[in-house]
Amino acid sequence: MSATTGGTTGGTTAGTRGSRGGPGGFSTTLFGFSLRGLLVRGRTAALALLPLAVAAVAVVVLAATSVPGRYGLQTTLAGDLLVGLVVPIVALVLGTGAFGDERESGTLPLLRALVRPRWHVVVARTAAAWVSAVVVCLPAVVACAVVGTSINLPAGEVVAGLLLATALTAAAYCALFVLLSLLARHGLLAGLAYVVLWETFLAGLAPALRGLSIGSYGRRVVTLATPGDVPLGTVAATGVTTSVLVLAGVAVVAVALSSWRLQRMDVV
Repeated sequence: MSATTGGTTGGTTAGTRGSRGGPGGFSTTLFGFSLRGLLVRGRTAALALLPLAVAAVAVVVLAATSVPGRYGLQTTLAGDLLVGLVVPIVALVLGTGAFGDERESGTLPLLRALVRPRWHVVVARTAAAWVSAVVVCLPAVVACAVVGTSINLPAGEVVAGLLLATALTAAAYCALFVLLSLLARHGLLAGLAYVVLWETFLAGLAPALRGLSIGSYGRRVVTLATPGDVPLGTVAATGVTTSVLVLAGVAVVAVALSSWRLQRMDVV
């Protein structure tokens, strides 16, 4: 019994030491495990069908339309499908799944056994969900970039705009859904209700609510990759720079609140 206890303690200590990162304290090992855990799940493979569907639509657009007809379609692909549908759905599934196994098994409070600040765990899990979301969305990003360059938009601006909009919107959504998964037992359902009711329905009907919609800021950023001033559904009434700062701010605040929540769950 003593030998077993000693071996377990030694293994835990070694694992804890091995998970330590650099001077900033970020756990690269925890991030790597979290990233692999999210990317190899069956649900992630199924989720990849959504951006692939957008890529298929882009192929049809290129084959069936002339250059002038692609202007409005590029706006629909980049603003409504990529940022308005693919990114939030992918981020929802991956964000709520970042702590999914621990939440479902009831072992989430056991994370207090890690000899690390709780925010390290939250940052690593959120970063893994974010990177996974961007990777899964890449086929749709590439497809939108091909359509954009086919209508003679500057290739550098199109690619930069799409990547920036996808990365920032995914970061904000992932951080929000990680927080939601720590606050609610059925975080996936709550997040789906948020995306459908708030982002798609209410923010679309009431312009006054667009300032509280993550998607509206993402659509504003993606205007960098679309032609002219064509409206992109529910676009925030701010500039691109302000929209970038808002999306980054949402991600930071959500991560901070998630860290606080995880700390409180030690005694819940």
